[in-house]
Amino acid sequence: GELYVSSTSWGPLVHARLGAGGENSGKLVSEVKKRARALGEEQGRSLMITDGPPGIGCSVIASLSGADAVLIVTEPTVSGMHDLERVCELCRHFRLPTYLCVNKSDLNVENAKKIRAFGEEKGVQWLGEIPYDASVTRAMIQTLPVVHIEGSQAGKAILKIWEMLKDERALF
Repeated sequence: GELYVSSTSWGPLVHARLGAGGENSGKLVSEVKKRARALGEEQGRSLMITDGPPGIGCSVIASLSGADAVLIVTEPTVSGMHDLERVCELCRHFRLPTYLCVNKSDLNVENAKKIRAFGEEKGVQWLGEIPYDASVTRAMIQTLPVVHIEGSQAGKAILKIWEMLKDERALF
């Protein structure tokens, strides 16, 4: 894979690209985190957010390694519920404070309710739902964060979840 460092208005973004079927994705995630941590220390930044992939493979475990907390973002699908169950087990194994939200929650309201109930049963802190919103596609086309798209319901929900997470963790 290839490792990149980009600049954003919120600070550096360390990311990588691994070709389909590429090996050592967990090692690549670890390298990205190592570079991000070093860059954060150089720049006096105290927060690193790691966006992990779905599932529970090596790259997910590498994403969770060293985390202070985990926000699971899932969708109201059968595969979303399956991955949620598995990643909750990983978080419990690593004794990580875990939070949950459902993306595109209004596409299957019944499954979204089941996901919330599952999280509550497992002691996972519920943070909210993000509705399906065409402004997400507009944001991608404009290469803007969805929270910068005026009137975006998804953007409003994301900001609300962020504020709840900040209040809950008092980390940021």
